[in-house]
Amino acid sequence: MKNKIIIPTILSIFVGLYLGYIIFNQYKNTSQTVFSETRTIYFLQQGVYSSKESMENNTKLLSEYIYSLDNDQYRVFVSITTDMENAKKIKNIFNNKGVDIYIKEGNISDMAFVEKLKQYDEIIKNSNDESVILELENQILSEYELVVKSNN
Repeated sequence: MKNKIIIPTILSIFVGLYLGYIIFNQYKNTSQTVFSETRTIYFLQQGVYSSKESMENNTKLLSEYIYSLDNDQYRVFVSITTDMENAKKIKNIFNNKGVDIYIKEGNISDMAFVEKLKQYDEIIKNSNDESVILELENQILSEYELVVKSNN
């Protein structure tokens, strides 16, 4: 009499576990990441202009910059960093040259670029040579342009 109750109960438990395992694996295999990992970075912005001509006229003192067109506004950036202290250091370099700079916080999800940026930041943090820092910033801007082009 006990076997008539125990065997179906044990069999039901195993069938339930097996079906649960199958359903769980299907869910696990079809799930997608909704949010990708992002990292806070700092953009050093030189200005915002309403026309390309105005932007070009006001960036003649800059050896290297990138710009983005956002809501018919040209935003000019001279540097990107992951470290706020480096952002302040670079801002001071430009301010000493008579160029006003504003630090803007942003996010990026390209972790390969972030890793390169961290390497550049480490060099910038340990350097006081303005020409070295500005050359590194030119390289960073070039790298960022490649990232933006590859994502479009």
